[in-house]
Amino acid sequence: MEESVQRKYLKIIWIVLIISMGYAVLRYNVVGTVAWKDVPIFILNKGVSLAAIVLLTLSFTIRPLTHLGIRALNFGLESRKILGISGLLLTIFHVLLSFLIFNPHYYPKFFDSDNTLSVVGNFSLLAGMASFMILGLYHWCFRNRSKNKELLINIITSKEFLLGLLFMLGTHLVFMGYSTWTSPSKWQGSLPPISLISFVVVLFGFVINVFGRTSVGKV
Repeated sequence: MEESVQRKYLKIIWIVLIISMGYAVLRYNVVGTVAWKDVPIFILNKGVSLAAIVLLTLSFTIRPLTHLGIRALNFGLESRKILGISGLLLTIFHVLLSFLIFNPHYYPKFFDSDNTLSVVGNFSLLAGMASFMILGLYHWCFRNRSKNKELLINIITSKEFLLGLLFMLGTHLVFMGYSTWTSPSKWQGSLPPISLISFVVVLFGFVINVFGRTSVGKV
């Protein structure tokens, strides 16, 4: 990939990160009620998670968008690699940050009164970890194309497998915040929850991949 194209995608990554973090700070700290002391972990985690979803979904939808006649973002396989790897790294960061603050104070809906995982918490974590593992397998396929693994790679990079990944991401997000999505009065600063915005992004990617991706197992 040409250096100018690389700079363009790095610029996109930084723009996505800055907008995601800016929205998280605006929603929770500026017009919301979250204390500023929570910016380094709690708010950062929310911004990182949104940026990861946007970059991953963009990586997954570049090829289908091209098939649908929208070629503005298609700079070849390397462009999808850059966005996908960036999204994966941010996802790993999100998982690590979440474990640091995974307790009833920050995630009350994930716990029952006896501090054990609630039903919502169980299903959200299950869907999230399943998505993370599937995403890791998908990324592995970009780096391993040996003949002995062609069948496995074709399965992992198939349309059905990718739609399953997006479905699991969507499921994770639904359990994260569905209880407040239809209640604007509960929104911090009257702004849509990050989980809702992320779900809309994933839903967009799912629809684009349904109509624009072939069934052939190609990354």
